[in-house]
Amino acid sequence: MASFWKSEGLGLHTKKPYQTYDWRGKGTEYIPFLKEPRDGNDAILINKEEKLKLSLAESGDEPLSTEVIIEVVICILAFVGRGLCLNSVGPTLIDLRQIAHFTVPQAAWIFVSQSTGFLIGSLLAKRVLQEFNNKLSLSLCLLSQAVFTTCIPAFSSAIIMCLMFVGQGVALGVVGIGVCATCIRIGGKKRNGMFLQAAYLGVSIGSVCGPFIARPFLSNLAKQEINHQGEQPRLVNTHLYGNKANFELTSTTPQLLPENSLHANHSIDNTSSAVPPETELFTKTHVHFYYVIIGLVLCVPASSFLALYYQSGSSVRNTKIDSSHSESLSLQDCTAPLLTAIILIFIQCLLYFGIQDTYSNLLTTFAILGPPNFTKTQGVYLSSLFWASMCFGRLNGIWIAKLISPFKLLLIDMIVGGIAAATLLFFSSRSSGVLWTFTVLLGLSFATINGATVSWAAKHLPGNNYILAIIMVGRCCGLLVLPTTVTTLFRTTGPITLMYALFFVVCTMTAALTLAHSISLKFGVDGKLHSKSEMRKLKKETEDGTSI
Repeated sequence: MASFWKSEGLGLHTKKPYQTYDWRGKGTEYIPFLKEPRDGNDAILINKEEKLKLSLAESGDEPLSTEVIIEVVICILAFVGRGLCLNSVGPTLIDLRQIAHFTVPQAAWIFVSQSTGFLIGSLLAKRVLQEFNNKLSLSLCLLSQAVFTTCIPAFSSAIIMCLMFVGQGVALGVVGIGVCATCIRIGGKKRNGMFLQAAYLGVSIGSVCGPFIARPFLSNLAKQEINHQGEQPRLVNTHLYGNKANFELTSTTPQLLPENSLHANHSIDNTSSAVPPETELFTKTHVHFYYVIIGLVLCVPASSFLALYYQSGSSVRNTKIDSSHSESLSLQDCTAPLLTAIILIFIQCLLYFGIQDTYSNLLTTFAILGPPNFTKTQGVYLSSLFWASMCFGRLNGIWIAKLISPFKLLLIDMIVGGIAAATLLFFSSRSSGVLWTFTVLLGLSFATINGATVSWAAKHLPGNNYILAIIMVGRCCGLLVLPTTVTTLFRTTGPITLMYALFFVVCTMTAALTLAHSISLKFGVDGKLHSKSEMRKLKKETEDGTSI
């Protein structure tokens, strides 16, 4: 008896029993095929045009539709807002202190609040995106992100301000996973790497543009401190560069100096108490305008996703078929090889995000306090150059991701990053030219690791939203653990600790990636690892196909 078969590629030569076929995420298309059609409507005959369309969809070589291009642009805009939010604290921290009247040690709670919210959002994202329509979920989360961001400078209470950062972080966590899942869905097997690199380019654009947008609205704290102390202020870098840890590290610079070079009044407490009274320290701030601008930027992708949702005519909640597609993975359902691969990817993401944040934050301090003996202005430019090289690398990564596989791209990144890290370890203390050159090379190699890791996970691991949540949780853990650890060692053992940590982390990342890829090739089906339930399903399909 003739049997139904799943349509893949041309839909003619498959050996798999008939299943649902999800083409480019536009719902579930049932395309049954019979070798010899019987009477009635048991079979749908596929003409040449439809077969070609399906073949191109599977290979990823079909022309990009207007709808796909629009959705990619919206994802980029969402991540531009993400970059603005994640890097908004640094350039505006002094002005937020003026509004909420908190001390420098208390400022750490702002960073903890945002990271905590991000972690919560990453854990909630899988359930939210599984139960509700993705476009509607992203629209509402972006809108809530805009509201929380706009309200941050509206309260004079430090507690309420921290709660606003928690809310912002929750929305950031859900949106981050949702945008990545959207890029994977609309990109298919061949283009998801390109779309992910394009989305993360948006983060770099927001991170680079944020400080320049914020500068006209900030108070003139730095100039007043120069007049008061007679030297370049410890907070001037927050205006010039705008990275959050530039504030943290430069505000604690006396701690990082050797003990014999410290004066008696350079303790932590004395540093904090040496700040002039608030009436002398701050001029009037207009930082609330900057946060309103970020909110307006976020409203653009929010309204765009909402328009796409209404245009699609989908229901608020996902149907059973839609929500169960590749998203039912759980820890109990993981096989040993799959669980090992997930742990390795978690470790890689923890180390990658942690060392990226640590290096960018400590780079200025290393250049100033370490053997290079840079001026503060040169140190700030060096750190800015690192981020600019990452932005340029992500721009090029869009096209590179189309030409080579995610693993090859990651392997190239790791090799280039290893060379840069080794060179910086042995020669950065001797030559400022080496520090400039190989910092740029390191930024270029780090640029595409994020998108390529997500693309590799989508290709070799099941359960996109589940794996994306693991990656985001790894990011949060890395940002909480690694910068603190390296900064402590930096203070106790000297500036060169940064380069040792960089080299060790890059080598560990390379080993984790290689081992995870080897596991997927050895234990996976066509290079893709499956859960226990999926393996049982594949085994049953194979037995049914053999019996037929």
